[in-house]
Parts: sequence; structure tokens; C-alpha cells
Amino acid sequence: AAVVRRILGIEKTPSGEQLTRVPDDLPRDMLFEQPLVCDVTGSAETHDDDHRVVFKVVVRDAAGKRCPDLFVEAEVSGPERTATGDTTTNMLGTATFRMQGPAGDYGIVVTDVAAGALEWDRAGSTAHLEVTLP
Repeated sequence: AAVVRRILGIEKTPSGEQLTRVPDDLPRDMLFEQPLVCDVTGSAETHDDDHRVVFKVVVRDAAGKRCPDLFVEAEVSGPERTATGDTTTNMLGTATFRMQGPAGDYGIVVTDVAAGALEWDRAGSTAHLEVTLP
């Protein structure tokens, strides 16, 4: 729903309240050793004339354990458009972002992990990747 609001440019609720991102309020600071890091992988897929790039963001804590159920925000770009989206890591600590389009260069930049609720080591993470779709 947040991605749809962002794409459509909706910034207020029907009653006029400003929409804002709220940090994840679940107590996770005892579950994961901080800081968190993320690593991005990407793959290009072509089925008939349908082209798609899939980026996977794996979030781990300082002890190397995968971190499930954490917010991840990323900007994905392709030859025709750029979109910002967010999702939650699955039980294996992986967040998935996809983009369809023509052949060309696609990229991802992870912009936030855990919505500020936990420390994220951006410099120690591989938070950017480019993939060429042939």
C-alpha cells in the first residue's frame, strides 16, 4: 500500500492527515546484534519477450545471522523509469525487488534498513548493484 501511495503521489489520508514513515516499533534490539549489514544480488530473466530484473537484499546482523521481518527501502532504476519501494524481509532475511522493462541497464540502491529502529552499517554493506538485461 505504501508503494502505491508513493507512485500515485498520495501524501495525505482521506481525512487530511499527513502520511509519514514510522520506525518499526517492535522491540528487536535484543534479537539482533547491531549494526546490521545488507548484501544485494541481482539476476536478469527473459521469458519470450518479457524481460525482468530481480534484486534480492539479504539483511544480516553483526553476528552474521539473517534478520527476518525487517523493513527495507530501495530505489530501483531501469531504462524507462525509476521507482522507490519498500518491503519486509522474509523468514530468511531476504527482501525482493523486481522491475520489468526493455533490455538495458538496471540498478538498485538500498536507502533504508529497519526504518531507523536499529543501527544499519551502510558503509559496511553492499547496498548498490547494477545488472544489464540483454
